[in-house]
Amino acid sequence: MPADNQKKHDAILEEAKRFREKCITVNAENRRLAVDDLTFLSGKHWDSRDAALREKEGRPVLTIDKLSTFVRQIKNDQRINKPSIKVHPVDDESDPETAKVRQGMIRYIEYSSNASIAYDTAIGCASETGLGYFRIITDYESEDSFDVVPRFVRIRNPLTVHFDPDSIEGDGSDARRVLVEERLGVTEFCSEYPDSEIAKTRKTTGNAARDDMDDILVAEYIRVEDDPDELILLSNGEKGWKSDLLALPPDVTIVNSRKSARRTVRNYKIAGKCVGDDGADFGEVIEEADVPCKWIPVFPVYGNEIDIEGKVIRSGVIRGAKDPSRMYDYWMTCATEEYALRTKTPFIGAEGQFEGYEAQWAQANRRSFAYLQYKPKTVGGQLAPPPARQPMADVPVGAITMAMHASDDIKATTGMFDAALGARGPATSGIQEREQKRQGGVANFHYTDNLNRAVLQAGRCLLDMIPRLFDTERVARIMGDDETITSAPINKRLEQPEMDEKTGKIKTTINDMSVGQYDCTVSAGPSFSTLRQEASEAMVSFGQSWPKLMDIAGDKVVRAMDWPGADEIAERIAKTIPPELLEDEDKPEQQQIPPEVMQIMQQAQSHIQELEAALQEASQGIEKERIKAASAENVARINATSRQDVEELKGWIAMLTQQMQPPPALAGAAMATGQKDPGLVPQMEQ
Repeated sequence: MPADNQKKHDAILEEAKRFREKCITVNAENRRLAVDDLTFLSGKHWDSRDAALREKEGRPVLTIDKLSTFVRQIKNDQRINKPSIKVHPVDDESDPETAKVRQGMIRYIEYSSNASIAYDTAIGCASETGLGYFRIITDYESEDSFDVVPRFVRIRNPLTVHFDPDSIEGDGSDARRVLVEERLGVTEFCSEYPDSEIAKTRKTTGNAARDDMDDILVAEYIRVEDDPDELILLSNGEKGWKSDLLALPPDVTIVNSRKSARRTVRNYKIAGKCVGDDGADFGEVIEEADVPCKWIPVFPVYGNEIDIEGKVIRSGVIRGAKDPSRMYDYWMTCATEEYALRTKTPFIGAEGQFEGYEAQWAQANRRSFAYLQYKPKTVGGQLAPPPARQPMADVPVGAITMAMHASDDIKATTGMFDAALGARGPATSGIQEREQKRQGGVANFHYTDNLNRAVLQAGRCLLDMIPRLFDTERVARIMGDDETITSAPINKRLEQPEMDEKTGKIKTTINDMSVGQYDCTVSAGPSFSTLRQEASEAMVSFGQSWPKLMDIAGDKVVRAMDWPGADEIAERIAKTIPPELLEDEDKPEQQQIPPEVMQIMQQAQSHIQELEAALQEASQGIEKERIKAASAENVARINATSRQDVEELKGWIAMLTQQMQPPPALAGAAMATGQKDPGLVPQMEQ
């Protein structure tokens, strides 16, 4: 390795080590509390000393898990209302159809890399400990492909991520350094990275169990690197970096400039020995590569966040409910213990009544007999009543009452009451019950909203990655709103320019990923299949109240259903619908063009042909430039709205002429009117 690279790598290793130590120091309290929250959620509610003492004395130690229900409520509510990234064109160069393709590409990337699992894991960790993460990596599309695509990756253990402690933004977009680590055994590390110096110099005993006792810490240290440069603006409207400018074009000057920096993101995969529980001694840079994004593609999902004089405390729904849960366990344990220690309720009878049936009566408190026999006896000349059980001992009301108070405290600290958990609750009407359920969702909506912010930032990163990764002509797979997977060409050059019917722009490339600016938004709601079922139910209900619906839109109703063969049935029903109701769907709207415009277009086409002939006859470059300038000037006068070269205007006119042909009678009337009154038809300047 060259000395300069070795020096740079040594600096990176030292910087990564200091950054990791800083993150551990700053987040030490959050990490300790997060571990305690997860331990509590796993079922260890009792202090180990108290539990050991009670078990030694043979006393009950009850653990009643009530908090998992509240955590699952937050997780599953997010699964029902899945976040969806929507792409929108921003500037004049962006194309609405290309925006749809980009949106379909992002949706397919989410589908193919199981982004929903990454989202679920992140919000689950946020609800448990107050902090969750997911990330985007780049990888080859398949084992036999050279195409690199982005993929979502879930991070199951949020404590393996050391996020920039100086980051302030809720979506982590301002982070400049992130370290993601994992521990590998020696055998596994040497198998995965056989060419690393650690693997070559590591001495193994041949005993995998012994060798793996010393873990190796492998980390990805992702950092933002700024290269100082000067941003310039030219007089022709172009802007760029001064270091890329070889020479100024003729008659072009620099009109503005400012000091700036080129932003790149670099990923260094490093490895070293684990030192103690939290220490690390990084000793080698295994790999390094540029990240095709201007942000670090690691996304935090936060829970509750409190800033106390610069010290940030993060927590989930578990933190505040641990003490009420401990109270509930204690009081239910006390009630159980007290009731269990009470004697069994005995049977009371006169002396001699149990004679001959002692075995049955001795088991009466443990077994269920169909009947019990006794011997009648007289006491003082009176027949004694049959044996009877004594009244049952009262339950420990005090302990049960305290346990109910603790249960209410759990609901209060989590913000979710009976209605939010699916129980009936104290509501006296359906509206009141629905409002109580909605209130439970509002109390914890910040978890879902924080996830949506992270997904929005992930969408921005994908929009920034797509032009860098999908930079060649290829066929990309896309997923539509209805979750159907199709394909679309991208960066495909057209043999001849075409005009976009909707925007009127001349297109030379289909779905050009390198042109235009795009932004995205995130919406959350049920999946398409759920919406389809709801729409089907609503249409059937509406059809019952208005039966005529099936006569005019029966095909739409059936197509929304999930029957096998629903599409075939819908096609048959469509044949029974009056044709005039289907014409608007099958036939595109035809536009009428005024005769005056037709006359101008014909004159413009004739003049363009003359200019083309002049261009072909010109032999000198100066003459060609003069004719091109004259052509551009005349085209500008004809079009009156924009400057286009001869080929673009020719394509525009050809498209309009082909799509919007007026009736012959209308064209003849227009020509006749023009001959009678030439002033109605504008004349072109020669």
